[in-house]
Amino acid sequence: MRHMPTVTEMMTAFPVHVEEAISLDDALHLMKEHRCHHLPVLNHHDVVGLLTLADIELARQPGHSARDIKELTVGDMCQRSVPQVDLHIRLDVVLDMMADEGLDAVLIMRHDRLAGILTAQDACRGFAHWLKKEYLPDNDPSVA
Repeated sequence: MRHMPTVTEMMTAFPVHVEEAISLDDALHLMKEHRCHHLPVLNHHDVVGLLTLADIELARQPGHSARDIKELTVGDMCQRSVPQVDLHIRLDVVLDMMADEGLDAVLIMRHDRLAGILTAQDACRGFAHWLKKEYLPDNDPSVA
């Protein structure tokens, strides 16, 4: 019998993260540099939220009190209620939770410390990898 994988097998370990006091502009540059769409937000070592590209786009919309994203901090715009799961939880449980609750990311914790992040993009990559392994022969030249 095959084992059910845990979230560790698909998550991004030790994700790039930011302190809540940095500017949205600096966070955006960091996202571009690391090609990511989510940044866990910390206050020292404590997780306080999650910043997404969508949050930054929201800040750019007309009607915001700040003129541009250089005037806002990550703490001003991040989502404060972020789902967190234990490092050893089964992957199917997390994926069901993400689908049922319409989540595009969950933070992975180990002893109240950030250990990783699982995003919808991670899940898609993992599923694509599994499909290739399961259904394509080892000698298929189209498998890279």
